[in-house]
Amino acid sequence: AASEADAKLAEGTVKKIDKSAGKLTIAHGPLESLGMPAMTMVFRAAEPSLLDQVKVGDKIRFAVEKVGGALTVTSLEAAQ
Repeated sequence: AASEADAKLAEGTVKKIDKSAGKLTIAHGPLESLGMPAMTMVFRAAEPSLLDQVKVGDKIRFAVEKVGGALTVTSLEAAQ
């Protein structure tokens, strides 16, 4: 059974990492928590260290929240 935390994680593929701007581009599936369809978009990283955990082409599971009006990746992990 999926835990509640798992249910909030979206799946996607890292397309671009911009460490100087603290952003990453993710091609993702639907973001149920935000009511968004699947698409490719740029997200802000909540912590710069998140960008060090992934490379372009990685399949990831990630959590997104609206922080100060910007869609922000608050956690991520490699997809199994």
